[in-house]
Amino acid sequence: MTVKVDHKEIWQFVADLFQAAGTTRENAQMVADVLIRADLRGIKSHGVSRIPIYIKRMEMGLVNSRAEIRILHETPVSAVIDGGYGLGQITATKAMKLAIEKAKTCGVGMVGMNKSHHYGIAAFYSQMAAEEDMIGFSCANTTALMAAPGGASKAIGNSPFSFAFPAGEQMPVIFDAACSAVAQGKIIVANINGQKIPDNWALDREGNPTTDPAEALKGFLLPMAGPKGYGIAVVMEILAGVLSGSDTGVHLGSIYNDLENPQDCGNFFMAVDLKTFGDPEAFKNRMDGYIQDMKNGKKAKNIKEIFMPGEIELKKEIKARKDGIEIEDDTFAPLVELAKKYKVKLNYK
Repeated sequence: MTVKVDHKEIWQFVADLFQAAGTTRENAQMVADVLIRADLRGIKSHGVSRIPIYIKRMEMGLVNSRAEIRILHETPVSAVIDGGYGLGQITATKAMKLAIEKAKTCGVGMVGMNKSHHYGIAAFYSQMAAEEDMIGFSCANTTALMAAPGGASKAIGNSPFSFAFPAGEQMPVIFDAACSAVAQGKIIVANINGQKIPDNWALDREGNPTTDPAEALKGFLLPMAGPKGYGIAVVMEILAGVLSGSDTGVHLGSIYNDLENPQDCGNFFMAVDLKTFGDPEAFKNRMDGYIQDMKNGKKAKNIKEIFMPGEIELKKEIKARKDGIEIEDDTFAPLVELAKKYKVKLNYK
């Protein structure tokens, strides 16, 4: 069973809840922006389903609800930021804003960040740049979830990353992916809702394929495209973790399983102003033509439409803004309890 909620009302609830839990109003709204955007796009693994663990870690003092970012090193085109163990949606939004500001001045802006936290969907931040007529990029490292090829222990995270490219009349092209066959959040949601998972998502502790999400969470995620996915994960962790000075690999604690230490997640953000390569409008016109060529290509049997990266999610967002967001009962129930605990209004049908 599912509950349907109006996106504006659930956004208001999330903002009110995080403010009641200790963040400033402005910062609480940043958290709501990112979480609700994920649910609008059908990425339920990174939406309101994450709220209970965020609040729990705040209550335990493992997330600093009043953290202020601090610049550790800066040049006209770059910066390294200490996120102060704040909520990732807040620190990441501020970091990408800084990258965009630098790009407006220098043509490109790059910001690395340490002492951050789980930041939600990577596409939110890359799209921030695309909305400013820039090419956007963001990535994050994660707790070690995958073994290296030939390895028998967790060694590296699934390191989500996203590119966003603006267009003219067409929708922007937004690529957002983790380096595993599937984001761990989808397995967590399946476990919460008592659902099976495909047998090519993960292995159990003995290295056997499993359809049980609980066993998958005890075992290993499989990389996308085998060694290629592993290689991309290494590159993303170097950018997000090694370059920024955050914890990496086995040293980065789990958001769910390590309830004694704050997470020291790493992020990397980049914005490239289109004016660096000429006329932004000319670029967007060429993008429109490129997208139309792709979508007008010959289709396989029984295929009605070819989609560009991110297009399905953007269309889901348009529909959900009109019709509402559907949230599974098992995901929604903890939100009801948090609403009571923090005396925050939560409207739903």
